[in-house]
Amino acid sequence: MKNILLLLLITVSLNAKIDFSKHIDGVGDIALCVTNVASNDYLNLREKPTSQSKSLYHIPYDAKNLTTNDRDILKKIGKNLWVSVRLGFSEGFYNGWVKAKYLKLYEEYEASVTEDLVVIYPSFLNAVKHKDGWLHITDKIDFEHYSGCDERDEPILLDEITRFDIRLKVYYSLLDAFYDDKSNDLTVYDSVTTRGWFAKDTRGFVKKVNLYGLRGYKNVIGAEGCGVNRYYFKINGKVLVIVEPFDMNPPIVKDNKSLPQDIAFDDKVEIMRYIIRHLRVF
Repeated sequence: MKNILLLLLITVSLNAKIDFSKHIDGVGDIALCVTNVASNDYLNLREKPTSQSKSLYHIPYDAKNLTTNDRDILKKIGKNLWVSVRLGFSEGFYNGWVKAKYLKLYEEYEASVTEDLVVIYPSFLNAVKHKDGWLHITDKIDFEHYSGCDERDEPILLDEITRFDIRLKVYYSLLDAFYDDKSNDLTVYDSVTTRGWFAKDTRGFVKKVNLYGLRGYKNVIGAEGCGVNRYYFKINGKVLVIVEPFDMNPPIVKDNKSLPQDIAFDDKVEIMRYIIRHLRVF
């Protein structure tokens, strides 16, 4: 049943507002799909960039198995220009040419499944399932810099900048979540909960929050622009915990180097909203 639901979640139109063009890394092949072709028609894959050239393959109107290494593809999409593409299959591929007016970027999503959780996320992010049950979704870029958090007199030299970072885990009870959170003294649990959930008066330990449609509680630990947001949500009788580190301080660059232009996702809110709205707890 879970596998069937997972397939439905992946294939259904989810009305994302994420602009995938912002996340093309400029190195690997760019995923494309066919558009503007009628359902009873097909797109010719030409041997050369001309309409009189031999047709190598009839590409289906809804094909999603095309890639290109044309770095100017974003300038060509939607225009009457030829683009070199590769049409991939499990048994091989064709190389050929199609008109860019019949192409668009393939907005690809992936899914990670744990025992109690399904998370769908944009393919430009990385997801790792840890042995302790946490699902870690992140994106980092290589760049040496000093940490802007803590140790300000002797900052730590880091070799990556984190652009996106959340961890998710499902517990059977709020008490289990507190047991797993080494930053909390278990005596706190008794003072902020009633009957297994947060009390009306938690003395500022958590505050009510609506995170893109998920209603629950948020605990913030940090100082001077650095810290961790920890969210608690009760879903299907279980407790989903989301941990989101934050650092609002600019990186301290090494040897007066310039910061990368793509240091941050300017659509991080849309990415986070998408993940939160489409996760499922079983």
